[in-house]
Amino acid sequence: MRKGIAFAVIAFVLVISWFGYSKHALARRESSYRAALVPYQRDLAVGIDREQVITYLRSHDAMCLTVRHGGREGDSCEIKIAEEPGGIFCEPWDVYVAFEFTSVDKLREIHIRRSGTCL
Repeated sequence: MRKGIAFAVIAFVLVISWFGYSKHALARRESSYRAALVPYQRDLAVGIDREQVITYLRSHDAMCLTVRHGGREGDSCEIKIAEEPGGIFCEPWDVYVAFEFTSVDKLREIHIRRSGTCL
């Protein structure tokens, strides 16, 4: 009986420890994503032309991939900044700084975007 209780307590402590570590690791990753985003938001004003954004990125040796997501009026330009680890039901997710443009190629928004698949 005592062995069963001891096993349950140890299992509980391990699960709580893993959960705490996971939350801490997630907070660290989120902090690094925000740090990667800040210079772009500081240097690139909403409303500037796509060509100005591309010129800025080239001058900072950053290459972006142009993509179009369903339901959006304009294209996005994305720079991969990280890969989040996968889990039991998910493959690793890519993390991007995304520059969203309007249909007339004006910068609409800069944000973090994740892309991946889970079952």
